[in-house]
Amino acid sequence: MNRKIISLTAVLLLILSACTFPQNLLPPTPGLPLPTLTLEELPAATAVVAPSATPLPDLPTATSVLPSETPLPVPTLTPEPTLSPTPFDFPVVIFNTNANCRFGPSRNYNIQTSFLSTRSTTAEGRNQDASWLWVKASVGHCWISASTIKDPISFTFLPVISFVPLPEAPSRLTVTSITCSSRVSVALRWPDVIGETGYNLYRDGITIIKLKADTNEYIDYPPAAATYFYEIESFNDAGISVRFGQTVQGCP
Repeated sequence: MNRKIISLTAVLLLILSACTFPQNLLPPTPGLPLPTLTLEELPAATAVVAPSATPLPDLPTATSVLPSETPLPVPTLTPEPTLSPTPFDFPVVIFNTNANCRFGPSRNYNIQTSFLSTRSTTAEGRNQDASWLWVKASVGHCWISASTIKDPISFTFLPVISFVPLPEAPSRLTVTSITCSSRVSVALRWPDVIGETGYNLYRDGITIIKLKADTNEYIDYPPAAATYFYEIESFNDAGISVRFGQTVQGCP
């Protein structure tokens, strides 16, 4: 056993002696101090220089600039030209006859004033068909018939003037009874209308009575006659309505 160990040790020594080590790398001799290596004895280290990076070109600094919004053009409103009223000369009219000037364009309207023949005034308006003219007068304005003026022309260029309406006309006149005794009596009835201030009742063309508003019947005591002709109309401050009539057979 000891021989084998000694033989192996001898083989190892021979092998080690056969290997050549650099002098500075020989294993230290046991019992001797370790050799101190100076800086000169250290192998120079090869400095590995990293390849120099090519500097990037200076990039423009990014600025967060929003695209400027171009304001939409604001349309300039051109004010419409103010039309000045065209000067208008109202025509002068001369009367060829005496004329009544009324509250409205009809002979059913009450008279406000009158004009004498050859007098003149200014026409400043008309009714729808220009058959009546609205003229200046001492009372302000009133209506004259176009037939009363000298050398009439077409007055359709004048403005149409509104007017106060006449009261509603009674639509019928009815005889409800006739009494033939010592005294004749005729009972009459009509529908009440709107806009009236009263009624005029006629017998044979003569006014027999004025009645208040909202009246719708009357008893007449006429003289004995073969027939009677009654008429009724309403009125207000402006004028009178159309009349409605009824023929009544008298007592035998």
